Amino acid sequence: MSYVTVVDDSPAGTIENLDRLMNEILPEPDRLVARYAGTVDGKLCIVAVWDSREHAETFMKRDLGPGLRQLLGAAAPQSPPRSVGIEVEHSWVR
Repeated sequence: MSYVTVVDDSPAGTIENLDRLMNEILPEPDRLVARYAGTVDGKLCIVAVWDSREHAETFMKRDLGPGLRQLLGAAAPQSPPRSVGIEVEHSWVR
């Protein structure tokens, strides 16, 4: 079942940092279907669509923390960013 994560204040902080994190630091996330990012009230927000909850959780626990530490150094958070996860029960595609 598809799974969607929403991070409303990414510690990456900017689109440029997110691009560097995803393209230069982290490995390609396993089973990531799509990622959308933008800023709202000065905060970087990220919506990601995954093949499953397990894939999202593995990425957040195994890869994201070390990647953020490499990107941000001592300013990196000690735990993964707060996110909302949604088990997709129905979807509409235009």
